[in-house]
Amino acid sequence: MNSKGLRESFKVELLEGDNNWPVVMKAVRDIGHKGGWLTTEVPSGNLTHLKKISAQTDEIISF
Repeated sequence: MNSKGLRESFKVELLEGDNNWPVVMKAVRDIGHKGGWLTTEVPSGNLTHLKKISAQTDEIISF
């Protein structure tokens, strides 16, 4: 991001970037989030793309 710009991060698949999802999800739970709404900021796409995003999000939430 620092060398290529913020928009470059949108070219990385959710589970392929350098986010430490188990640590992120622990922090989400630690602040008292008990379910409900979470959002992802990803490029739009067709039904196949949205199903992939849904599966990736389910995996992230499971950490």
